[in-house]
Amino acid sequence: MMSNKIALSLRFFFFFVSIAIVIASKSASANLFTSTDSLSLLENACSTEVGSYQQLSDLTQQIAASENLETARALALTPTDEAIDALKNARTIMPFSDELQMAENRLSDARNRILLASSQKQVADEFSGIMLASLDDDQAARVDLGKVSCNYSTGEVIAIVIGLILGIIPGLILLIVLC
Repeated sequence: MMSNKIALSLRFFFFFVSIAIVIASKSASANLFTSTDSLSLLENACSTEVGSYQQLSDLTQQIAASENLETARALALTPTDEAIDALKNARTIMPFSDELQMAENRLSDARNRILLASSQKQVADEFSGIMLASLDDDQAARVDLGKVSCNYSTGEVIAIVIGLILGIIPGLILLIVLC
Protein backbone atom coordinates (compact mmCIF):
# COMPACT_ATOMS: atom_id res chain seq x y z
CA MET A 1 0.00 0.00 0.00
CA MET A 2 2.79 2.42 0.96
CA SER A 3 4.83 1.57 -2.17
CA ASN A 4 1.76 2.36 -4.33
CA LYS A 5 1.53 5.78 -2.70
CA ILE A 6 5.21 6.40 -3.31
CA ALA A 7 4.91 5.31 -6.94
CA LEU A 8 1.87 7.54 -7.42
CA SER A 9 3.68 10.46 -5.79
CA LEU A 10 6.66 9.97 -8.10
CA ARG A 11 4.39 9.92 -11.14
CA PHE A 12 2.77 13.20 -10.12
CA PHE A 13 6.18 14.72 -9.43
CA PHE A 14 7.52 13.75 -12.87
CA PHE A 15 4.29 14.90 -14.49
CA PHE A 16 4.50 18.37 -12.97
CA VAL A 17 8.24 18.66 -13.62
CA SER A 18 7.72 17.70 -17.26
CA ILE A 19 4.91 20.25 -17.65
CA ALA A 20 7.17 22.96 -16.24
CA ILE A 21 9.96 21.94 -18.60
CA VAL A 22 7.66 21.86 -21.62
CA ILE A 23 6.36 25.32 -20.77
CA ALA A 24 9.91 26.61 -20.29
CA SER A 25 11.11 24.96 -23.51
CA LYS A 26 8.40 26.74 -25.51
CA SER A 27 10.10 30.02 -24.72
CA ALA A 28 13.71 28.88 -24.95
CA SER A 29 15.67 27.82 -28.01
CA ALA A 30 19.44 27.43 -27.89
CA ASN A 31 22.14 24.86 -28.54
CA LEU A 32 23.58 22.27 -26.20
CA PHE A 33 26.89 22.97 -24.61
CA THR A 34 29.14 21.13 -22.18
CA SER A 35 27.61 22.51 -18.98
CA THR A 36 27.07 20.05 -16.19
CA ASP A 37 23.99 21.95 -15.07
CA SER A 38 21.17 19.44 -15.72
CA LEU A 39 18.35 21.95 -15.98
CA SER A 40 20.20 24.12 -18.46
CA LEU A 41 20.53 21.11 -20.74
CA LEU A 42 16.77 20.94 -21.18
CA GLU A 43 16.59 24.59 -22.17
CA ASN A 44 18.69 23.83 -25.23
CA ALA A 45 18.05 22.02 -28.48
CA CYS A 46 20.20 19.01 -29.24
CA SER A 47 23.07 19.02 -31.65
CA THR A 48 23.90 15.98 -33.72
CA GLU A 49 27.41 17.22 -34.38
CA VAL A 50 30.00 14.68 -33.27
CA GLY A 51 31.95 15.98 -30.28
CA SER A 52 29.25 18.44 -29.21
CA TYR A 53 28.99 16.77 -25.83
CA GLN A 54 32.31 16.86 -23.98
CA GLN A 55 31.16 14.37 -21.31
CA LEU A 56 30.30 11.79 -23.96
CA SER A 57 33.54 12.36 -25.86
CA ASP A 58 35.55 12.00 -22.65
CA LEU A 59 33.74 8.79 -21.73
CA THR A 60 34.29 7.35 -25.20
CA GLN A 61 38.02 8.05 -24.86
CA GLN A 62 38.05 6.43 -21.40
CA ILE A 63 36.35 3.34 -22.82
CA ALA A 64 38.88 3.01 -25.66
CA ALA A 65 41.80 3.50 -23.25
CA SER A 66 40.52 1.12 -20.58
CA GLU A 67 42.88 -1.63 -19.49
CA ASN A 68 40.65 -4.58 -20.43
CA LEU A 69 37.48 -5.50 -22.28
CA GLU A 70 35.37 -5.98 -19.15
CA THR A 71 36.23 -2.51 -17.86
CA ALA A 72 35.40 -1.02 -21.25
CA ARG A 73 32.04 -2.79 -21.28
CA ALA A 74 31.26 -1.66 -17.74
CA LEU A 75 32.06 1.97 -18.62
CA ALA A 76 29.80 1.82 -21.69
CA LEU A 77 26.98 -0.23 -20.22
CA THR A 78 26.45 1.73 -17.02
CA PRO A 79 25.09 4.92 -18.66
CA THR A 80 23.41 2.91 -21.42
CA ASP A 81 21.54 0.83 -18.83
CA GLU A 82 20.59 3.98 -16.91
CA ALA A 83 19.20 5.52 -20.12
CA ILE A 84 17.19 2.34 -20.75
CA ASP A 85 15.90 2.48 -17.16
CA ALA A 86 14.89 6.10 -17.66
CA LEU A 87 12.94 5.11 -20.77
CA LYS A 88 11.24 2.27 -18.91
CA ASN A 89 10.28 4.63 -16.08
CA ALA A 90 8.95 7.18 -18.55
CA ARG A 91 6.92 4.47 -20.24
CA THR A 92 5.16 3.72 -16.94
CA ILE A 93 3.98 7.33 -17.00
CA MET A 94 3.34 7.42 -20.77
CA PRO A 95 2.66 3.75 -21.61
CA PHE A 96 1.38 4.35 -25.14
CA SER A 97 4.30 6.42 -26.40
CA ASP A 98 5.63 4.81 -29.56
CA GLU A 99 8.67 7.11 -29.53
CA LEU A 100 9.73 5.89 -26.10
CA GLN A 101 9.24 2.23 -27.09
CA MET A 102 11.24 2.66 -30.29
CA ALA A 103 14.03 4.48 -28.45
CA GLU A 104 14.14 1.75 -25.81
CA ASN A 105 14.37 -0.93 -28.52
CA ARG A 106 17.15 0.92 -30.36
CA LEU A 107 19.05 1.52 -27.13
CA SER A 108 18.69 -2.16 -26.17
CA ASP A 109 20.07 -3.13 -29.60
CA ALA A 110 23.05 -0.82 -29.02
CA ARG A 111 23.54 -2.43 -25.61
CA ASN A 112 23.67 -5.85 -27.25
CA ARG A 113 26.28 -4.64 -29.75
CA ILE A 114 28.40 -3.36 -26.83
CA LEU A 115 28.16 -6.79 -25.20
CA LEU A 116 29.26 -8.49 -28.43
CA ALA A 117 32.22 -6.16 -29.02
CA SER A 118 35.55 -7.97 -28.96
CA SER A 119 37.91 -5.13 -28.03
CA GLN A 120 37.96 -1.92 -26.03
CA LYS A 121 38.14 0.06 -29.27
CA GLN A 122 35.08 -1.72 -30.64
CA VAL A 123 33.19 -1.09 -27.38
CA ALA A 124 34.07 2.61 -27.67
CA ASP A 125 32.96 2.59 -31.32
CA GLU A 126 29.62 1.01 -30.46
CA PHE A 127 29.11 3.44 -27.59
CA SER A 128 29.94 6.44 -29.77
CA GLY A 129 27.66 4.96 -32.43
CA ILE A 130 24.74 5.63 -30.10
CA MET A 131 25.44 9.33 -30.45
CA LEU A 132 26.79 9.34 -33.98
CA ALA A 133 24.06 7.52 -35.83
CA SER A 134 21.06 7.71 -33.55
CA LEU A 135 21.45 3.98 -32.93
CA ASP A 136 21.26 2.98 -36.59
CA ASP A 137 24.17 0.56 -36.16
CA ASP A 138 26.42 3.10 -37.95
CA GLN A 139 24.73 2.22 -41.27
CA ALA A 140 22.69 5.34 -41.96
CA ALA A 141 24.11 8.13 -39.88
CA ARG A 142 21.63 10.95 -39.38
CA VAL A 143 24.38 13.37 -38.55
CA ASP A 144 23.64 16.92 -39.64
CA LEU A 145 26.45 19.40 -39.45
CA GLY A 146 25.66 22.33 -37.26
CA LYS A 147 22.82 22.68 -34.85
CA VAL A 148 19.42 21.03 -35.06
CA SER A 149 16.23 22.02 -33.31
CA CYS A 150 14.45 19.23 -31.48
CA ASN A 151 10.78 19.06 -30.62
CA TYR A 152 10.38 16.66 -27.72
CA SER A 153 7.01 15.15 -26.86
CA THR A 154 5.84 15.15 -23.26
CA GLY A 155 6.89 11.52 -22.87
CA GLU A 156 10.32 12.26 -24.29
CA VAL A 157 10.77 15.19 -21.90
CA ILE A 158 9.82 12.93 -19.01
CA ALA A 159 12.39 10.34 -20.15
CA ILE A 160 15.09 13.02 -20.47
CA VAL A 161 14.31 14.41 -17.01
CA ILE A 162 14.53 10.92 -15.51
CA GLY A 163 17.79 10.34 -17.40
CA LEU A 164 19.21 13.60 -16.05
CA ILE A 165 18.17 12.62 -12.54
CA LEU A 166 20.12 9.39 -12.99
CA GLY A 167 23.13 11.30 -14.31
CA ILE A 168 24.40 13.69 -16.96
CA ILE A 169 25.55 10.93 -19.35
CA PRO A 170 22.21 9.03 -19.45
CA GLY A 171 20.42 12.37 -19.87
CA LEU A 172 22.71 13.36 -22.74
CA ILE A 173 22.22 9.96 -24.38
CA LEU A 174 18.45 10.47 -24.24
CA LEU A 175 18.71 14.03 -25.55
CA ILE A 176 20.42 12.59 -28.62
CA VAL A 177 18.41 9.40 -29.02
CA LEU A 178 15.07 11.18 -28.73
CA CYS A 179 16.03 14.18 -30.90
